[in-house]
Amino acid sequence: MNAETGLSAAALAAHFVETHWLALKDTDLASRTRSWQTALTDHCLRVPGFPVEYGGRAWPDTALCDWWALCAEHGCPMPDPVATELVGPLMMLTQSPQQYRRHLKAIATGDSAWEVVCLDPPDNSLRRLKTLDQIDWVLLIQNQVSGLSRLEILRPWPGMAQNLPPTAVDFQTSTLLSSDARAQLATLQREHQPIAAIWRNRELLRTLRAEASGDPTDRENQRLCELEILQTAQEILCLRFAQSGAPEKRLVVTQAAREIRLKSLQLKHEQLGYYALTEATPPGQNERQEPIKAPIDAHFMIEPMSLISDFFINQLETNA
Repeated sequence: MNAETGLSAAALAAHFVETHWLALKDTDLASRTRSWQTALTDHCLRVPGFPVEYGGRAWPDTALCDWWALCAEHGCPMPDPVATELVGPLMMLTQSPQQYRRHLKAIATGDSAWEVVCLDPPDNSLRRLKTLDQIDWVLLIQNQVSGLSRLEILRPWPGMAQNLPPTAVDFQTSTLLSSDARAQLATLQREHQPIAAIWRNRELLRTLRAEASGDPTDRENQRLCELEILQTAQEILCLRFAQSGAPEKRLVVTQAAREIRLKSLQLKHEQLGYYALTEATPPGQNERQEPIKAPIDAHFMIEPMSLISDFFINQLETNA
């Protein structure tokens, strides 16, 4: 399938959202979401920025901005950012991305679930980014006491559920993605800024607005207004920088979006109060009459730039 121009991409995106999401608004949410996910796969729109040979459409950044803005505006489910914005781009940064074609195609079709695990010396303790019921592959960041840290691809190993490190047998079938994890992740941060992450914040802010008080003088409401204004500004700036071809400026936008997300989550925790921290005993005793609907599960809200900055890069050894 040939890549469309910006105009045809915008027309296709609008038609797609209308047909495969808005037209199903009277369908139950589970069925509607399944239909949407199937349509994303059928039309190569889960990762439209991927090259065509890897299951994408090779859309330029301007078309990606339009696409994710449209999805955010109508509340369309967005794909797993760990697979689409972290694992996939890391593979495409390698010298021979063709060897990962099978993985990239599976990411583009939503047929593989990924978890990220960090293995720390000296006791080989594990830090897991997320836990899902079904994991197909693991991106392992193996820190070293000395030397360069590594990126490897493994199947989930038997002891992973008990937070046990992989054994020598488990490593026999692993694939080395990079022998210098820090350099690879730094390149990812510089060259593959997650445009979708800019608009992913909108759903979180929309949920916060639904739970906010109607008092314009309320401090919580004022903080939310500030975040909404910042969010609108970041969306506009991201589109303008994409149009002008200024990736170094868009990197600043991505970092600002990360700050918006962190502040939004802080405000969400304050809205929840003790309901976010305490266990109901007996069940339901400390619940509100209408419990707050969670904006999005933690797995969905992970922003890979936060992952790189906070979860891994600061931990990677540099004493090569």
